[in-house]
Amino acid sequence: MNLSWKIFFSTLLITILTFSLGGYILITSSFQAALNREIVAARDENKMLRYAFRSAEATASAAGLEAIAETIIAYSAGDKLMIRIWDGDNQVIRQSGDVDFGAGLLGIITGDARVHTIVEQDGAYYVQTVSAARSQRNTVYLESFHDITPVFADRQELFGIYRRLILFMAALNGILIFTVSFWTAYPIRKLSRATRKIAQGRYHNRVEVNTTDELGMLAADFNEMAGSLEVKIQDLEDAATRQRDFVGSFAHEAKTPLTSIIGYGDMLRSQQLGEEERMLAADYIFSEGKRLEALSLKLLELIVLQNQDFPMKRQGMRQLFGNIGGIIYPMMKDTGIDFSWEAPEEVILIEPDLMITLILNLIDNAKKSISGQGRIRLSGARTSADSYIITVEDDGKGIPAEDISRITEAFYMVDKSRARARGGAGLGLAICNEIVGLHKGEMEFESRLGEGTKVTLRLKG
Repeated sequence: MNLSWKIFFSTLLITILTFSLGGYILITSSFQAALNREIVAARDENKMLRYAFRSAEATASAAGLEAIAETIIAYSAGDKLMIRIWDGDNQVIRQSGDVDFGAGLLGIITGDARVHTIVEQDGAYYVQTVSAARSQRNTVYLESFHDITPVFADRQELFGIYRRLILFMAALNGILIFTVSFWTAYPIRKLSRATRKIAQGRYHNRVEVNTTDELGMLAADFNEMAGSLEVKIQDLEDAATRQRDFVGSFAHEAKTPLTSIIGYGDMLRSQQLGEEERMLAADYIFSEGKRLEALSLKLLELIVLQNQDFPMKRQGMRQLFGNIGGIIYPMMKDTGIDFSWEAPEEVILIEPDLMITLILNLIDNAKKSISGQGRIRLSGARTSADSYIITVEDDGKGIPAEDISRITEAFYMVDKSRARARGGAGLGLAICNEIVGLHKGEMEFESRLGEGTKVTLRLKG
């Protein structure tokens, strides 16, 4: 149930309940006031009967009780008042009308007290009042029945009118409340539509603000938030475009030196040099040049085009590590760094060119973390039937704990001058992270300042 209907039903229900309760209290109070007035009138009538009886008895001392009773009834009884007179033995002397009322009040009369009650007889209501009139000769009980049926009839009529009024007011209030609830919830619906549009990527969308109340303030705050969000998203998109353009340019510009490497390799193979050295150098330069030429296109697809669909090949890891050892030999020569590798004869499913790039990046980062002499160890091992781990471990300067969670971000450097001090990393580890993701693996860093860093690659296969 939406907000406008909730407002409609809750407000209408509260209105009907409060209006009904107020009307009931008003009608009941009016009825009680009218009833109290009739009770007072009935008691006064009974009081006058007692005075009339005593006066008649005093002026007509020789008359009997029946004659006095007859005279009182003749002069006092009427349509609104019935009278019944009892003697001291609780026998009826005279009464007006033929209604048979009970005599229950006679038993509670004490002294000159006057008692009353309300009785109902054949759909009519009366105030039944009894008082005693005592003299030296006689004791009689004067009982009067004051008709109050109109009071009850008026109450019943008022309740009927009020029920009809309630239905009319419910219909009228329903129309008014529906209009108000729809009008109140309209800005919220506009805000909801704007939110959905922004969620769909239409960040320029805004809500029109026409009020200065709380909903207007909410709409203004929403517009401010949407504006800030649009700016931030645009900044992110621009940054991503610049970064991807840089990677694309990097991959493209790398083709020129790679072509030269291939040319030199071909020249070395063509000239008369020391046979073993010439062939070994030429093979490495030529094969590595061809690999980097292919790699530039693969990195372009991976980073810029976000391609995740590379064909995987079965690769012997001992052969792969041996190739890496030969590739980095010139880089490690005369550095004072002891590089070693170890891998049992295992075959896993990988993209070889990208995996070599990943491992070379990790080794290069390890090398830059070592000042002077040091040690870098590359190892691989199968941990289960479908799991293989590769570790690159060094004894360099290490990485601060607060930087480990961010070192795989593109362009993030621990050292803002982009030096490798304290294990900083730039674009290389961001590319590594992409390659690990392509292989559906994980890359973990363990590092201690002044002791070194260990990088673990967990691969499936």
